[in-house]
Amino acid sequence: MADVFESKARLREDARRLLDALRELGEGRYAALFDRKGILLESPDDSSEGWPLRRFVQSRGEALFRLPGALHGGEEMRDLFEDMASDAFFLAFLNGRVGILVACSEPQRLEDDSGKVLKVLADRLLRLEPSWRLDERGRGLFFGSPRLDTVVIGRPGT
Repeated sequence: MADVFESKARLREDARRLLDALRELGEGRYAALFDRKGILLESPDDSSEGWPLRRFVQSRGEALFRLPGALHGGEEMRDLFEDMASDAFFLAFLNGRVGILVACSEPQRLEDDSGKVLKVLADRLLRLEPSWRLDERGRGLFFGSPRLDTVVIGRPGT
């Protein structure tokens, strides 16, 4: 059983390694862990190539969190990715509180193959930030199963 009193530094490092693993699994060029306020972690963390994607996440972070609801509810939403036509994306949202974005060439394959990594990453994130155990409306239980929504955004013509 994992130590309940793991340090924040250790949990953050675990989350960073799992974000790297997710990016590598998808053969992606960039991955970010973000909340509504901004980017929390990036992979790779020293890449100037990720600058346009970092800016994209920072400028559209709040709107990205509305994607799962818009897709499930069929509501109209402007195309957030219209300026990013050269990339395809895999996104995952944990309890509507924290998001993961991976820019990769085959986001559907990443969605299909990422189950185990996402499950472990979700566990680490919920230990790192207990407020993420609650959904965006403040509901949830300490021992409840987290809600994980995934979204695949393909490039036009693929």
